[in-house]
Amino acid sequence: MPSKLTKDKLSRAVKSGAHGARAAAGDTMDQLRPRNILRDARDLLQKFETNDVFREYVVNRIWLVLGVVLVFVLMSTVCAISIMFFTARLAPPPVPVSLRFFALLLGAAIWVGGIVGQTYVFLIWLEERAAQRNRAAQGIQSAVPGGILAYLKYSRAMPPWILVALCVVLPIAILAAYAPLMAAVLVVLAVLAPVVFDKIDS
Repeated sequence: MPSKLTKDKLSRAVKSGAHGARAAAGDTMDQLRPRNILRDARDLLQKFETNDVFREYVVNRIWLVLGVVLVFVLMSTVCAISIMFFTARLAPPPVPVSLRFFALLLGAAIWVGGIVGQTYVFLIWLEERAAQRNRAAQGIQSAVPGGILAYLKYSRAMPPWILVALCVVLPIAILAAYAPLMAAVLVVLAVLAPVVFDKIDS
């Protein structure tokens, strides 16, 4: 039978873990405030301008980076077109001009949101990768908290991931109902782009 001391330690550990999870969740949701979104985006840009490690890492791999971004542009273009066609099909022919205009605006929003979201997440990954390599080169060991909440909290990546979900994942899911092969190709591209980058850069 576990002793009372062991039970107390276990109880404190559970309470501490629950408190940490609530704090991380609160901090993650706080990222969705408009001023915090702008602040975090500005901070990432400033890191590229002022952080020599981050900037040199990206510049030295600029063609790889541009190749991945080109994949993002391709994926967002297909997603935007699929959403435009899907929206236009919501009304029987002839499609009203107002619906066509709405489909065009929605497609443009999906295209821009998809590119921005994917590129933002990619840059966050590159910044963390550059920092890890720099610490390893200096012999500095640092423990990185695990888990999705910890990642979203420390990387400030909640807003771009929401963009990716709305402008990439959702359109691919809709596309899968009409063109499953094209949707599968997009999924493969989404997975292969960072994997190939990692393999070449290893």
